[in-house]
Amino acid sequence: MSEGPVTDAAVHEGPETEPAPDVLDEVHELIAALESHPDPRVGAQVAALLQRIDAVHRTALTHLMSAVHGMGGDAFINRLTANAAVRLLLMSYDLVAVDRRIQTEEALDLVRSHLHAHGVDVELLEVVGSVVYARLHGLESAGIAPAAVQRDLEEALRTGLLGFQELVLGERRPAAGPPAAFVSLGGVRRAQRPVYRRVLAASELPPGGLRGVEVDGVPILIANVDGEFYAVQNRCGDSPLPLEFSVLEGGEVRCSWHGCRYDVRTGTRLDGAGERLAVYPVAVADGEIRVAVGVEPVSAG
Repeated sequence: MSEGPVTDAAVHEGPETEPAPDVLDEVHELIAALESHPDPRVGAQVAALLQRIDAVHRTALTHLMSAVHGMGGDAFINRLTANAAVRLLLMSYDLVAVDRRIQTEEALDLVRSHLHAHGVDVELLEVVGSVVYARLHGLESAGIAPAAVQRDLEEALRTGLLGFQELVLGERRPAAGPPAAFVSLGGVRRAQRPVYRRVLAASELPPGGLRGVEVDGVPILIANVDGEFYAVQNRCGDSPLPLEFSVLEGGEVRCSWHGCRYDVRTGTRLDGAGERLAVYPVAVADGEIRVAVGVEPVSAG
């Protein structure tokens, strides 16, 4: 079995990255500080200023979103909100739903494929503010250092989950003292697991091969890297152009349209800053390649 990113992470040491702040929380704290200023005139001026800014921005963004939806539909809106900065702006005006759990699942998908290849599954337990609680399955028999897996997961969460600060492997312990006045919605949702769909026989894709398929309406590119199968989005960045006509060299795919280079094992853009390819979990069973693009609740039994 070829080495995956969990093994590489164990030997890659670098400076610690400061947790990304939750920008919306910081904005709310600054506004609250100004509104509670000892001079009541300051609080009143801040409130008036915010109301006018909100009226201008909310009206314009609402009309803009309505026009964009009319021209491109839900699919185009989803592409727009895949960008963290766009999603943050629209979330602040209540124009898109805030679902931290879905955002966290999407971030974990960046490394799930590679962990699956090593026999490790990640179960998201809950998301509480900037803290993510998860459980690992199959780690004992995988022969991989837990610290290496945790580093990979933390890097994926820093990349894909705005405001992420801490990953805790295990259940959240109840806080001491009286119960909290509210319950996080993410904490009451049931654990999810990937739903795998058959895409093609493993024998149909030799090492070094690429194949474009569609899974539940999602265009997927399957790559065979030295006998290991990987699945990424079959689209170069934000463009609609497919990657299935590209050249695969080792784990690197070079776009036939633009010359862009990506690592199909991680989805990372290799030739500079740019969009990361979405990575999907892959499983091989009974000689069939299976890919998951969705999840379903884990049964209580």
